[in-house]
Amino acid sequence: MIPQNVHVGAFVSCATQALAPAAQVAGTRSGSAIDVSQFQSGVLVANIGATSGTPTTLSVTYSLESSANGTDGWTAVTDLDGVALAVQSTAASKAVELDFSLQFLKADHGHLRVKEVVAFTGGTAPTLVTGVTLVLGGGQRLPV
Repeated sequence: MIPQNVHVGAFVSCATQALAPAAQVAGTRSGSAIDVSQFQSGVLVANIGATSGTPTTLSVTYSLESSANGTDGWTAVTDLDGVALAVQSTAASKAVELDFSLQFLKADHGHLRVKEVVAFTGGTAPTLVTGVTLVLGGGQRLPV
């Protein structure tokens, strides 16, 4: 058997919590810096839970930002056409994903963070429970 088919966990790192699950009001939050210098690609996996406060509509957008030192100088990660990498959902109680190549980072950038923007229309003090995990692959060393 081919190892990649029967033991995928040996080839990816799934324990990178980019944004801790929490109830979010409308606004923007950014995760902590994650050192991705030893990886080549990844998947942003966002788990979107239930809303409260009965909003009429909701929108949540996740994007990636990179930095050389993980402290400042954050810039949007873009594809080869200069379009910012992002995924959006207008529904609660679902998961969304965004595949990305770390080849898109600037040459001196080895840190990522996730940016989340939540917006609502209507409702009474609406919130949305969300959390994000990064699955990283193509590591210089296998995670196991």
